[in-house]
Amino acid sequence: MNNNPGLKNILKHIQDEILSEIDRIGIHCRIHARIKDLISLKDKIDRKGKGHYSIDGKKVQDICGFRITTYFIEDVKLLWDIFERMYEKIDEANDRINKENFKVFEPVHKNMICSMNEADSNTLNELKIAMANDLFLLIDNTFEIQFRTTLSEGWHEIDHVLRYKCQSDWDDFIEAERMLNGIYATLETSDNALKSLFEDLSYQHYKRQNWEAMLRTKFRIKFIKEHLDSDICEILNNNNELAKNIFKIDRQEIIKQIALSKLHIPLSFNNIVYLLNYLKFKNPDLENLQPKIIKSDFEMYLNHD
Repeated sequence: MNNNPGLKNILKHIQDEILSEIDRIGIHCRIHARIKDLISLKDKIDRKGKGHYSIDGKKVQDICGFRITTYFIEDVKLLWDIFERMYEKIDEANDRINKENFKVFEPVHKNMICSMNEADSNTLNELKIAMANDLFLLIDNTFEIQFRTTLSEGWHEIDHVLRYKCQSDWDDFIEAERMLNGIYATLETSDNALKSLFEDLSYQHYKRQNWEAMLRTKFRIKFIKEHLDSDICEILNNNNELAKNIFKIDRQEIIKQIALSKLHIPLSFNNIVYLLNYLKFKNPDLENLQPKIIKSDFEMYLNHD
């Protein structure tokens, strides 16, 4: 099935949509896309047991799968929220902390099942009719997006192949399972430490008036290779209150505002400063420097009070 032109077109279409949105907001991440082959499809159906999947009932929902691996843990939720709005969500595996016993540590899975659009669904339905294979009739018109961090990605791969797919190997080895989960706990701690490290680094650059470095370590997005304008630096040098407010701004809130809008601008240091000023500060000196076309885009695409 991996070489099926119809499935490859569906995969590419969805992948291009995902990549376009991520590039627009500038999140650092990697994307892996795959089509489930017949061997994997049969293995999944057999592993779930007779009757779990049926033509008239529950079907396999991940014939096309995407894994988004973010550099930073806070971007997992950010991208989840973005794609939850972008696609029609059918189901999810979005684990929460065990409130019954918060001392129990369990690995977190964040997987979203989404419905294909009408065109891709029609293509898949045509393939179901054309393919002379009963397994194909057990495929739903959906796709899966998995969200991971770079540090946890390897652990999830090992867990999926060597525990999830062969759970009986672990039935009598509770201590081994606890140890495997403990390794994940260490990685989760490291994810949070990585976030704290960059937040502290951004503060150190703020204190030294290294404004470009402050913005890079604060926002951690794919800035284009264009230095912060010297006139903006001069304004920040002479207005510590403005610089402090920029440093203290909520990164997640700003990125989410971009994502919620249709704004599509080059992600330069200058434009991010202009954006922050437009949304929050209204500093007249920065407004005078702001190019008219950028101001026009802000006014057209951004929701504001």
